Amino acid sequence: MMWLAIVLALAGFAALCLAMSRHQRDVLGTALTPLATRCAKAGGWCAIALSYAVAVIAEGAAFGSVYWVGLLTFAALCVALVVSRLGHATRRSS
Repeated sequence: MMWLAIVLALAGFAALCLAMSRHQRDVLGTALTPLATRCAKAGGWCAIALSYAVAVIAEGAAFGSVYWVGLLTFAALCVALVVSRLGHATRRSS
């Protein structure tokens, strides 16, 4: 069940990343519409909140909260590394 929390956290951070115009250009090559940007931001926060709920259901309030903070760190690091690599590749090809 913790795998679901990790996937939700990764999806949430990826959506929050795509809610930023610079990352939209780096990853997608173009900017999203304002509505799509707001949807990405709302979806990202919802996914992160759901990951917390899943972690607490899976491990209880005490351990679930601690695990959740760790998996948020892991998910944020993964998304940051992927986006920085994509941005580097995009700037290199231009």
